[in-house]
Amino acid sequence: MKLLAVGDMHLGRRPSRLPAELSHQRSDLTPAAAWRRTVDYALEEKVDALLLAGDVIESERDFFEGFGHLKQGVDRLIGTGIQVIAVAGNHDVFVLPKLADVLADSGGFKLLGRGGQWEAYDIRATNETLRLWGWSFPERIVRTSPLTGVHFERRSSLELGLLHCDLDVASSPYAPVSRRELSGSGLDGWLLGHIHQPDALRADALCGYLGCLSGMDPGEFGARGPWMLHIEGGRIRELSQVPLAPLRWLRSDLDVSDLEDPEAIEGRLIKHIEALDEEISASAPAPKAVGIRLTLVGRSQFASALSRWAEAAHEFLPHFTHLDIDYFVEHLASAVLPEIDLQDYARQQNPLGLLCRTVLLLDQPQAHSERTELINTAKRTFERALDRPTWRGLESNSERLADAEVIARLRQAGMQAIIALHSGQLESVE
Repeated sequence: MKLLAVGDMHLGRRPSRLPAELSHQRSDLTPAAAWRRTVDYALEEKVDALLLAGDVIESERDFFEGFGHLKQGVDRLIGTGIQVIAVAGNHDVFVLPKLADVLADSGGFKLLGRGGQWEAYDIRATNETLRLWGWSFPERIVRTSPLTGVHFERRSSLELGLLHCDLDVASSPYAPVSRRELSGSGLDGWLLGHIHQPDALRADALCGYLGCLSGMDPGEFGARGPWMLHIEGGRIRELSQVPLAPLRWLRSDLDVSDLEDPEAIEGRLIKHIEALDEEISASAPAPKAVGIRLTLVGRSQFASALSRWAEAAHEFLPHFTHLDIDYFVEHLASAVLPEIDLQDYARQQNPLGLLCRTVLLLDQPQAHSERTELINTAKRTFERALDRPTWRGLESNSERLADAEVIARLRQAGMQAIIALHSGQLESVE
């Protein structure tokens, strides 16, 4: 048996932070385009079923657009005998059941767990049977665990759960579930939706987030796409993510330590993008566009000049169209250090020494208590900002801040302040 599992798709949503020429002229970078690629792949691989882990549609107002894209794909899939099984998430809690009712006439599309009631569905292939358990959001806000008091009656050799939930966030309004509840459920694995960052899923211990089908902003960086499951003998034998998303976001460092002339930075940037293209183009299928959040790194006598160049970058962020893949630099920053010894300056009892000691904390082991407190303090600061009415409606508010994102922002801010202090541009810090 072969299954294709898809995380949050958000049909109807548009990518942000694209250059104007891509934002206005390209429809092949949207979630709908990622869905078409996924359907093509499912047909090529002749999978037995395609699973959707909620938030298939962005919102109620996207009913007609989402329905059109979804129905086209579902019709193609069920026309070749491929079943489509879904659960509703917090975004499509009302719209997905409506779409399921319209699609019911064509057969082959199943919405599991309507009204917040667990439901089982058997998927059968030639020599395999998989029992899939699913639960759909009954309301936009669900503050209790959908696993409370639930007992699954096993009838198959392999049984998996399909669920849209917030894992290990007890206060979440989006169906909070603990990892302990999942592991103690008696099922053989869990395919989860809601968090857009995919987990490092394993065939022998399947439990985690599938991630979004296609990254919609620079915060959703890295390869995105559905997951392929190969089932044989009542076990998951292989599990792998297929990077089908037409739009990919990257974070990349450009080391300028050996730069002999700050005027040569543009040429160095072009070579860096071309090197990235060689690597990305070699993968199949390759994305159609790549947005890069670029950071200049290293040590240089031109640190101040490079920092000023990066600060002015918003006026000329480059877009490379001469390659088969469209590349654009979404954000450019400099973390280039002056040719100073951070350890040496960290011994000083002044603002520069304090900054150096703080940045060096980020390189300590994860268990280091001061490092942990620094990251947690920064998280609380970011969360307070996100709770302001201006930002409260953003999608990112419903997702946890990753440590890697917080560390990157702290390091960038610290390096910029160190450069400014070292070059005498700041006389004091708060």
